[in-house]
Amino acid sequence: MAASDHSPVFDQLVRASDDIEGFIAYGLYKQAKREWLRGHEAREGRSPTVAEMRGFSRQWTPTTLKAFRETADSALSGYAQSVLEDETPAIERDALARGRPLWKDVMIGVVSALTYSLILVIAAFLLKIFGNDFLDAMAAFARR
Repeated sequence: MAASDHSPVFDQLVRASDDIEGFIAYGLYKQAKREWLRGHEAREGRSPTVAEMRGFSRQWTPTTLKAFRETADSALSGYAQSVLEDETPAIERDALARGRPLWKDVMIGVVSALTYSLILVIAAFLLKIFGNDFLDAMAAFARR
């Protein structure tokens, strides 16, 4: 078979070497082709001719090829959702097992609260010394 005799469907469905959706879409095309071949052999009692095979390959419009890709995308999304649902309990269990102990979180909260309180005490002390006017505070600070 010459290169020109090959079906262009693969190139239309698979866009890159890592195009999983395209490979699944091509598999769906091959499934449709197999069904067509079996139906043809059942109806005609013989294998299709080269011309009939070319006709089969040429019948696929961009719209029908897009439908293969959409079906593949839907199948991949469904599979991903299924895996995620199956693995969610294990992911949650691992996250809880590997998380920080509660006492560390409590200590972080206590240190944060104490630091914030210390900042407020210093701010109140500075307001008492310099007053509540920023310009007066700067002038007083410059005098010292």
